[in-house]
This record gives sequence, C-alpha cells and structure tokens, in this order.
Amino acid sequence: MRDDEAMNDALPETGRRFDPRFALVVFVRLLAVVFLVSGLHDWSVVLSPPGGGNFFDLPLAQRVATVFFAVCDLVAAVGLWLLASWGAVVWLIAALTEVALHAFFADVFGTAPVTVGFHMVSVVIYTVFTYLVDRAAESS
Repeated sequence: MRDDEAMNDALPETGRRFDPRFALVVFVRLLAVVFLVSGLHDWSVVLSPPGGGNFFDLPLAQRVATVFFAVCDLVAAVGLWLLASWGAVVWLIAALTEVALHAFFADVFGTAPVTVGFHMVSVVIYTVFTYLVDRAAESS
C-alpha cells in the first residue's frame, strides 16, 4: 500500500481525500494573518512603545530589529496572502532572522522560546506541505 493510500484510508469515509494544496493554502494564509499582526505590533512599538516609553530609549539593536520586522513582517504577510513565491522567501528571511537573533544574541533580544518554536515548527510544516504538493503533482 502506498503512503498516500494509507493517508487517505485514515480519513473519515466521506469520500473526500486529503488535498495537500488546499492545506498549504490555508496554512500560508494563516501565517499571513500571524505576520500581519506581528508587523502591526512592531509598528505600534515604533509609534508608541508599551508602557508609554520612548522608542528612542530602546537600545540601538532593538530599534533596528523592531523597524526591520515592522517592514519585513508586513511585506511577508502580503506576499503570503497573495500566495506569491516572493512572499514565502520574505517570510523565511524574517522567521529565520528572528530565530537567529533570539538564538545567538539572547543577551540583547532574550530567548523567546515560544517565538523560536513557532517559527521552527512553521518552517517544518511549510516544508512538509510543499513536499506533499510536489509529490501529488508528480503522481498526477
């Protein structure tokens, strides 16, 4: 029995099959919403930091990162929502940059294990869905 037959046998008897392309589209659109919210949050920090502080009182590295993600997250959100290939590229750059900042510069940016975990899991899920879409296209 092939893997895709086993996967479809595990689904309820509704006559519907798992569509990896639809799953990828839904996942990418959900990522777009997450990155839209993240980008808007970063812009709220730039315009008026939480607690009423001044953006310019933040350390330089945090200011640069905040502005970078304020722009990059919104661009990624638009690209992901449109299902454009450049959207996935911008998303990967933003996600992996944030992981690197928290992993290698934890003294400045903190560890943020939830954020790092979210980005790593989302990259893995995206990779799996993309693989399944490619495999389904080859078998057609």
